[in-house]
Amino acid sequence: MNESSERDRETEEELVAELELLSVRYLSRESSYHASRVRPPATLLADLVRQPSARVRAAAIAVLLARPEYAYAVPAALEGLRPLDRLTLQSFYVAAMLLQQEHADRLRAFLKTQWRRLPLLREVTTELNVPDEGTPGERLAALGREHQRRSRAIVNWVGTYEHVARQLMRHWEMEAQWKQ
Repeated sequence: MNESSERDRETEEELVAELELLSVRYLSRESSYHASRVRPPATLLADLVRQPSARVRAAAIAVLLARPEYAYAVPAALEGLRPLDRLTLQSFYVAAMLLQQEHADRLRAFLKTQWRRLPLLREVTTELNVPDEGTPGERLAALGREHQRRSRAIVNWVGTYEHVARQLMRHWEMEAQWKQ
């Protein structure tokens, strides 16, 4: 394994360990590394979308669903990103916002007093041409098409967004059962 891929793997392990401290524990790790703290929100979000691994990049959605207060760090996180990473974070933010609307009752039940609605950050959402009207599912589909067009990646973006939300909530449900 070359030095670059070894460092990428170490960074991924560190990020996944930090996510565990934020109640995002559905991602598996290869090491026993345990984080003692989480990097600042803007740095965390930017570092997530820079990762080579799609599963770790997409965890930015889970962070925003689990920690809606991190929304205010998104503009700062966008500042130093390359165009493709910027598009990824913008798309993931809008996806989290729409998924939160779609799954509000379940998320409220898990988050309790930490619940807050993700704000519509115009500086993040304007470029993506997502309609203001329609159901969250319809708007998520429009986002997926725009994300695919701009990234030029043949990816089922809607499936990716929804998979993250399902994994996060399924893991929270399992944790609640374990605690009983």
